[in-house]
Amino acid sequence: MRTDLEGSAAGAGVPAHDHEYARPFEDAPAGSPPSCSVAFRGIGDKKAPLDFERFKAVVGELRARDWQQSGGLGERENLDGVIGEAHAILKQRGWSVSAQYGIAEDGKTSAITLTATDLACMEGTGWE
Repeated sequence: MRTDLEGSAAGAGVPAHDHEYARPFEDAPAGSPPSCSVAFRGIGDKKAPLDFERFKAVVGELRARDWQQSGGLGERENLDGVIGEAHAILKQRGWSVSAQYGIAEDGKTSAITLTATDLACMEGTGWE
């Protein structure tokens, strides 16, 4: 799963993975809801900005890996008329990926986050 997330992000030109973001998922106790997920987050800044177009490219890379998108892209413009948040859900092989894009309030940084969840594992945790 990590290969799909990291490969899709790299293919879309998203900066290297923020490993600290993924650590709570990786270190979660077995059988807990976080243990059922794999996470990726790339952070953009003025030197390497991330924007809505880059987010769409990541979703396109996932779809090229046979992930099926459920519905369209949910997006919200900020006051400047720029897409400041976006969300997509993709599914494959009993997994669901939540893809998110957002610009920080200061407007200086942005992030693309991919969280893949094993649906059967989640059912086993009793979480609904």
